Amino acid sequence: MALDFHRLDNSDYLFGLDTAKYNRLEEIFETFKHWTGLAIDPYTDNRLSVDHQKVLLRIIDDYVAKTDLNKDKSKTTAILEFRGLLAYLSTNNWEIELLGD
Repeated sequence: MALDFHRLDNSDYLFGLDTAKYNRLEEIFETFKHWTGLAIDPYTDNRLSVDHQKVLLRIIDDYVAKTDLNKDKSKTTAILEFRGLLAYLSTNNWEIELLGD
């Protein structure tokens, strides 16, 4: 299982999430689904507007503020790396396409 992230305007590959990283981010994706109704799923294709990326950033920031980050360092690392990538993409106003298996 993999989820690949591409720029929507030119289809350039940006990064991917393997099964382990996706599982570490699953709680973030579930909250995103509750907030927006959109599912980030490794088996389907989807698009994320800049506004949706900013929603994900808010969700991550809320999660970091209320969670003991020392409990699971690999999960914390995955979330913070993902946040950094999203911040870069949204700052550049790049809409992204998610391609699942």
